Amino acid sequence: MSRRCRAGWLAALLVVSACSGEDLDARVVEAPVSTSTVAPTTTTVAVASTTTSSTVAPTTIPAVLPELVFDEQGSPVNGQARGVLVSDDGWVAPILSGVVGGHRIWTPCGAQADVAGGEVVWSADVVVDPGHGGRVETGAVGASGMREADLNLAVALQLADALRGEGLEVVLTRADDLRVPIVTRAEIARAVQPQVFLSLHFNAGPAVASPVPGTEMFYQYDNPESRRLGGLLYEEVTGALSGYDTPWVALSDSGVIYRLNRDGEDYYGVLRRTGDVVSVLVEYLYLSNPSEDRLVADPEVQQRLVDATTDAVMRFLESDDAGFGFREPMFRGYGSSGTGRTTGCDDPAFLAP
Repeated sequence: MSRRCRAGWLAALLVVSACSGEDLDARVVEAPVSTSTVAPTTTTVAVASTTTSSTVAPTTIPAVLPELVFDEQGSPVNGQARGVLVSDDGWVAPILSGVVGGHRIWTPCGAQADVAGGEVVWSADVVVDPGHGGRVETGAVGASGMREADLNLAVALQLADALRGEGLEVVLTRADDLRVPIVTRAEIARAVQPQVFLSLHFNAGPAVASPVPGTEMFYQYDNPESRRLGGLLYEEVTGALSGYDTPWVALSDSGVIYRLNRDGEDYYGVLRRTGDVVSVLVEYLYLSNPSEDRLVADPEVQQRLVDATTDAVMRFLESDDAGFGFREPMFRGYGSSGTGRTTGCDDPAFLAP
């Protein structure tokens, strides 16, 4: 279990670098440019009922964040997680370093800031990542109008509670309807070094009628433990869904699969950028299929998915079981590797430039 220190989330803003507006996830893979320079700006921020003006110096935002590790006092510690800062309203920010009176953080929208207060979580057993979120990134939208972002969050919150009930330390990449870029989601995992990182999603797109659910578990290509976790998740989730009689849809390679980009790396940023953290991207069902959209709107079905996911995680941690459902993937194209843009991402009010 991780050690925590709690303090009020007081806004002691010292330095902020504005979001670049670029696709932070895709630029490492698709473009040779790995940094962006932010022009100086002047920021007025309310701190403890006072107003302070500060001039922000030009800052280079790295595409891959520095490998900094700190203990409770902000001193470097080699080989340990460096932690995240958690606000009372659900924001999670990776800690880059300790500073006088607080921490230097990577803000949810990809800027850097020095802040005081917040709850520091130094490590976790599991990071649960509800895909999408915020006013721009809805994800798939079902025939009923249900947004994937909302469904992902509902399942993630229940899953976090279930895993905590098993005695595990859990961090969520978002606990509300917030826009969190991929680069930040992955860096949260790197900051707390969990045993498991799960990115939860529901699918959409062309698929054909199938006798079984088109559940997909994307694993990290070069990580055997990620593959094993994917097999356990597939076994438990499809087993939980087998009792429902509904028209399913699927692709020909639905199952436990990998997907690569042009460089032979994991296509999805939440798998590629998490480093050696065992990570799986879950696609439970197809919201674009009206029958599955109706099915998963049922809280009982959501609970079954939560129970199945919890069972898979516990089997992964406590056994050498491999699961099943492994497939050779078909070619699905390259395209964009996901939603890494900072457009539509709103940092907490006290961090806004």
